[in-house]
Amino acid sequence: MKLFATCDRGLEPVLAEELKALGLSGVRAASSGVEFDAGQSALWTANVCARIASRVLEPLAEGPAPDRRALYDLVASLPWTWYVDRGQTIAVDAVVAGSAVDNSVFVAQVVKDAVCDRLRADTGERPSVDRDRPDVPIHVRLVGDYALIALDTSGERLHLRGWRTEAGDAPLRETLAAALLRLTQYDGTQPLLDPFCGSGTFLVEAAQIARGVHPGRARLAPSGVGFAFTRARSHDPSAFARWLAALDDETRARASSPLSPILGGDSDARVLDRARRNATRAGVAEDVRVVRRDALDAEPIGAGTLVVTNPPYGDRMGEVEALGGLYAAFGDTLKRRFAGSTAWLLVGHRDHLARLRLNPQRRYEVYNGPIECRFVRIDLYDGSLRPEARRDPG
Repeated sequence: MKLFATCDRGLEPVLAEELKALGLSGVRAASSGVEFDAGQSALWTANVCARIASRVLEPLAEGPAPDRRALYDLVASLPWTWYVDRGQTIAVDAVVAGSAVDNSVFVAQVVKDAVCDRLRADTGERPSVDRDRPDVPIHVRLVGDYALIALDTSGERLHLRGWRTEAGDAPLRETLAAALLRLTQYDGTQPLLDPFCGSGTFLVEAAQIARGVHPGRARLAPSGVGFAFTRARSHDPSAFARWLAALDDETRARASSPLSPILGGDSDARVLDRARRNATRAGVAEDVRVVRRDALDAEPIGAGTLVVTNPPYGDRMGEVEALGGLYAAFGDTLKRRFAGSTAWLLVGHRDHLARLRLNPQRRYEVYNGPIECRFVRIDLYDGSLRPEARRDPG
């Protein structure tokens, strides 16, 4: 059997590397996620320890579903009493792409009806629906005429770590920030600077990586959103408690290790207050420092400073054009002050990348929500604007 961890588009290879590093077997990148060998500890590890996954699915069935009847029959053929206990609630989430049945609400309704009808036929009872926190979340993915039916073992999306209850106008999702930090090969030994830090997503994720704090651990606190797998009929609470205790021992062993500086800057005092509170809720307030400073006044914070940042994109064309001057000036700041450093920038528009007037050595295409972005690495040295380095960044 296989489990399937979903992720944002373009991050499948990065998630596959992470799951391998976590010791999971049978890892294979696929469209919109990564499959891996099933098992109790694998399920727990992917949910509690993976930083990049959006959710972890347990596939139950797949097959042709060209119309409503075929989809209904596929779902109704499953032994739902194995998965849904008496008194438990359900909810169905549907994703539809390239199908003749192009209404995700309709698809979810068909699946819900099939589950409820099968349970009523087998037990005489029909389960209730709880859209906010179901005991058994069910996921259906209909691509073309082919359907996948799965249990969502995560419940709430995995980017909900529990520490960010406040954000700015355009927050970077935690799972994307973790993936981008993995691409930089950040491990806590390099000084890290985010000169456009906003509410501190890069800073908090970096500190938790450096400290070995597992991103899903806080979800298991009494006030946390938890995981759906803990409400499953097959869940073994005693075995999970032992596994979790071993995980906590591992984290405590790294808690007192000295870290290189992690600094964020922003010109908006209000978002800096949010960043401080987020760091406190995440348990890394002592590892993260934020200062009120314009990004154009940024300076290295140590030898080999790693700059990782998400400058503003601009939502409308006029805003995009107006930000061109900011990108040009920030490129000059990097060139003049950051020789010997490496900068990684998440850039939302090609014009902005060109305005930096710096030559990216590496480029990844990723999506920040619906926005196609370029995550670029720029190695900085004296004379970064050498004529031979000036070429169209694409």
